[in-house]
Amino acid sequence: MALFRRSACVLVACLALAACEQPPDARPADAGFPWEDASPQSDGSTSLDGGTDTGAPGNDAGGDAGTPQLPYSIVVMPDTQYYASNFPEYFDAQTAWIVDQHAAGNVAFVLHEGDIVDDDTATQWMRAYHSLHMLDGVVPYVLSAGNHDYCCGGWPTDRNMTMINGYFPVSSFAGRPSFKGTFETDRIENSAHLLDVPGGAGQWLVLSLEFGPRNAVLAWADGLAKQYADTPAIVLTHAYLYDDDTRYDHVARPSQQWNPHSYPIGADGNDANDGEEMWQKLVLGNSNIKFVLSGHVLNSGVGRLSSTRPDGTVVHQILANYQNYDRGGDAYLRVLRFFPEQRSVHVQTFSPSFGSMTDDRNDFTLTY
Repeated sequence: MALFRRSACVLVACLALAACEQPPDARPADAGFPWEDASPQSDGSTSLDGGTDTGAPGNDAGGDAGTPQLPYSIVVMPDTQYYASNFPEYFDAQTAWIVDQHAAGNVAFVLHEGDIVDDDTATQWMRAYHSLHMLDGVVPYVLSAGNHDYCCGGWPTDRNMTMINGYFPVSSFAGRPSFKGTFETDRIENSAHLLDVPGGAGQWLVLSLEFGPRNAVLAWADGLAKQYADTPAIVLTHAYLYDDDTRYDHVARPSQQWNPHSYPIGADGNDANDGEEMWQKLVLGNSNIKFVLSGHVLNSGVGRLSSTRPDGTVVHQILANYQNYDRGGDAYLRVLRFFPEQRSVHVQTFSPSFGSMTDDRNDFTLTY
């Protein structure tokens, strides 16, 4: 998230604003998550966005054509900063639900979109440590660093000033077969992972990039995307898409709030890139990148954009951030439910405490 809480949102005011944002078309939590639903493509209940790629790489995370492939899930955690600062029980509820449901949902891995904490303090990082380390040994997870994960209060002036590496050191990821390295030694803010789909049905390359990534970081990620050109890839970063369904673009759309260029690390010619710059320097030139996932934006906190490259391949760019809801987000998660045989993914929004949001901004299906 941007520097909203510092300038206009002390806790009481923030909760008052959050109370104005209520989940639309909700299904109650006691109904549970619909793991057993048929593919939305097959039953016609949800419209499909995007088109099937004409230039899909060989390793499509869908397995061999002759082998029936079961659905699997990727769980996405939007900004948890207010849970770390004021509602740790909702942070715990999210990860405990993932642990409890990982087998039922065939959960492949978990992706955090950044702003893990609200302030770079030991108290908040310890809460994040407690919640996220519940996943250790159960489900692989990847973290993205948001602006609030640096000092000071969401207004980062120095990329070296963060406690994230003390609580989530590279060494805690390096022993995993999926770990493929970091941009900087002993810093987890930019990391690469080659994660298996359950059942041996393929892999996903996940490239996690810092808030407003530097040019050298994008060059590093570009090299990895090309090295694994036959593997479908996900770019995970904090600030990329705005809630008007367009990429952050400080040149063409200066009215968009909280662009990385409006922060000290991106201002006055400092080395940082927004969504459009990431598109031009990384995503456009790598056809294996199928998804870009981000958070950060307030307002409605949701958005999506499907873009077609000149070679006909499609990339889906998806925004989710629920921190304007009650209790810092009401524990809402994104569940990407993949149906490999239909090459579709059903994106659903679920809270273990409050149920599902079923409106078309929070429940939709894409082809990939």
